[in-house]
Amino acid sequence: MLNFLPGPIQLDIAILATAIAWSLGFFIADRRAHLFASLAIGCFVVLIGYSVASLGAPPWLVIAVPTACDFLLLWYVMRTRRKMAIAYVSTWIIYVALHVLLSAGLRYDYLIPPWHLHA
Repeated sequence: MLNFLPGPIQLDIAILATAIAWSLGFFIADRRAHLFASLAIGCFVVLIGYSVASLGAPPWLVIAVPTACDFLLLWYVMRTRRKMAIAYVSTWIIYVALHVLLSAGLRYDYLIPPWHLHA
């Protein structure tokens, strides 16, 4: 259903879903809302992943490159390993749950491009 939207709108949905996952992960780890940091990480990570995918990279690289960028940006925001670990694990759990819900319910596969759940 959402796969028929224009490309920029699909990217915006992916950025917002990523930012929501990061903001919830930051809140779980730090008990503070890091809204700007979440939106910045969402924009950067989604655009890096989209760029890598558009170059025709293998699926594992489409996930590995943004994950490495996640760690660098997460260190900039959290600065402690314990908070980083809590934020990262909780963000990925939320992110995968969002991907499953959007993919199953709205047939939207752009959160994790190599992982098409509705096909």
